Amino acid sequence: MSKKKTALAGLCWLLCWLSLPAWAQISPSLSITPATGEVEKAVFLIEIDGLEAHSRYRIEVDFAGATVYATDEESDAAGHIPFPISSTPGDQPGVYRVRALHNGNLVAQGEFELTAPAQQATGAQVTVQPQRAVFGRPQAIQLADLLPNTAYIIEIITDQTQQLAYQRTHMSSQSGEIGFEIFAQAGDPPGAHTINAYDEAGRLVAQAGFSIEKPLARDVRLVMNPQSVQAGDSVGLQVDGLAAFDAVSAQLLSADGSLIDTLATRASSDGTAALLFATPADLAAGEYTIALYVDGGELAKHNLVVGTTPTGESATTPPKPQQPAPTEPAGAATMSVEPLSAPVGSRHRVRANGLAAFESLVFEVGQAGEVVFSTPQLADASGRATLEFLTGPEDQPGEYSIKLLREAGNQPTASFVVTAAESAEPTPMPAPSESPIQVIESRLQSGTAQVSFQGTAGRLVEVRVESAEFDPAATLIGRDETLIIASDDGRGSKNAILGPLVLPYSGSYLLAVAGAPLMMPQGAESGGFQVEIEALRPQPLRSGETAFALTAESPRRYYRLALAAGDTLSVSSDTGGALDSILQLVAPDGSEFAFDDDSGDGLDAEFSKLAIEQSGDYILVMASFDEGVGGGVLRLEHNPVRLLDERAAAVTLNDKSARERFVFDAAAGELLVLNIIKRSGDVADLFVRASIEGMEVMSHSTMGVPAALPLPFVMPMSGQALLALEKVGVDDGITLDVSLQRP
Repeated sequence: MSKKKTALAGLCWLLCWLSLPAWAQISPSLSITPATGEVEKAVFLIEIDGLEAHSRYRIEVDFAGATVYATDEESDAAGHIPFPISSTPGDQPGVYRVRALHNGNLVAQGEFELTAPAQQATGAQVTVQPQRAVFGRPQAIQLADLLPNTAYIIEIITDQTQQLAYQRTHMSSQSGEIGFEIFAQAGDPPGAHTINAYDEAGRLVAQAGFSIEKPLARDVRLVMNPQSVQAGDSVGLQVDGLAAFDAVSAQLLSADGSLIDTLATRASSDGTAALLFATPADLAAGEYTIALYVDGGELAKHNLVVGTTPTGESATTPPKPQQPAPTEPAGAATMSVEPLSAPVGSRHRVRANGLAAFESLVFEVGQAGEVVFSTPQLADASGRATLEFLTGPEDQPGEYSIKLLREAGNQPTASFVVTAAESAEPTPMPAPSESPIQVIESRLQSGTAQVSFQGTAGRLVEVRVESAEFDPAATLIGRDETLIIASDDGRGSKNAILGPLVLPYSGSYLLAVAGAPLMMPQGAESGGFQVEIEALRPQPLRSGETAFALTAESPRRYYRLALAAGDTLSVSSDTGGALDSILQLVAPDGSEFAFDDDSGDGLDAEFSKLAIEQSGDYILVMASFDEGVGGGVLRLEHNPVRLLDERAAAVTLNDKSARERFVFDAAAGELLVLNIIKRSGDVADLFVRASIEGMEVMSHSTMGVPAALPLPFVMPMSGQALLALEKVGVDDGITLDVSLQRP
């Protein structure tokens, strides 16, 4: 058992007590709410009334004839003692008796019951195919016999080091299945790994092992075709024998070593890469060099003749790489939607599996028998397709259906529910008996301390470590001793603030506190500190203006923002000089994404055109630097990322807006051509990069921009890519048309 301290108001009880005659005697009473709860999940509120004011009482919890928990508590001025108590791992089902003792005498007692865990999915299975895979090669994870439409936490642990390599929440399908793929990338250790699946209560429901082989040794082979081209023609480079996902770059150099152009990409999981140089149309005839680099080291060089060949014949452009031919569509396709229910303005992600490689299909969304949205797609090389869409104010609440239209095979369907938009009014705080803040007092011993607490899976919390005696640093540690998040100085103060973050499982958490800044040896050896664990209920923040007020009771405001990779965000606070405001944007994993104090007018905070790197729910924290009270207005400008396709999209880059972003879906091995047409202006340097989940799949840099700049590249992996165009240097700016061609 563990005790949770809380501040519970006893105003009603105090008023009643004061209204009684001075000679009236009130018998002590003990109440427990609720009366029953599930083992390892239950939280009971114990309240004792009718006690002597400001007196010490012994509280004991007995089970099976033995005392399993005891604490000394002091009653308040009204003779009231409240405290919540939670079931912890190891507790047994049965009836527990709570006793209140004063000077060894029993004054009140009550009972609560712990029940056995609710029925869970039995016989859950997890398989990994193949069991052993070379570094970079995909491995398919499949879980079956789970509860339908239920969230499960999937963790992957490296056996040798016991380090957490992967942790995400997955929603099971209507048939109780979860399927996804993994592959080892740079920084992942080879060797044996264990995959664990936990339910929402933190119970292990399935487990399996698999191995990742060491990366294959490089045996690089480079082919350049043709060896000679006319100015303006293209030359292709085909590289084999690389390690999976190697960073590959090539430079076009003049005879004196001057850089003319550079291209970069990533090797595929098979260790192959393809690059295609488009030589400038005004390139002078002569001999040039193409140099190939892998991870920064030079591997090979080839001479390139621009102009006529030694025999006087004109060079020809190399043939385009052949797109893999689609195979016959598979029959057992499945489809899932996440989340299954969300208010208007939320994002939904649809995943289809079991398709044929490069199969053509259509996602069709309908409501009340009418099609409201449809879009064609192409499955990737693994037979998967993903659709992500955002509901808007024009969408009606209700149930929607999604159908996957295919030329052959089954046509799976799924459904989701759109609820009414969340109220823009602040979320009401819980009643005093449901205080969202747990407070724990402790002290350093030899410079460190450890505090444990119980958490619930899916709950959004903020953990604050405060001390008037030293500068605290804190680390939150989960099961299997995995590090979840760490903090030293939070929001401009010396105190540690972790989160807001969503707790990944239900059960025990460990907070390690040190008396020194992280990664530094000096610091306090002793001193008291306080830990506050606050359960948060952020309100949605929409574009435009939103009024806020900071009070002594509510010194911080929390807002939820659903953002996608590539979105840009501008937020400013306007307090009219009433506050020294601060803003913090927290990423989905609980880490600080951005912080600002005085970038706005006066002492107000401001974010300007933040570029979002990862899709998910972000938390915006509004507070004041000196914990002052007052109000003002938040202004939000949210620009969703644009989808790039064959239609030309206008892009303007200048000193005020130096970067533009797009997203596009592509399959592994697919040949794409990014077409950039200059409309006006010029820049000193233009950088073009594409990445999937943070891994770079294409990059190009150029000094000045030609009238037409085609950038062909082959995708090394499947997924949604984030494309960024960025100018560097001070100049007049440039206007471009950008499109994506799929030859």
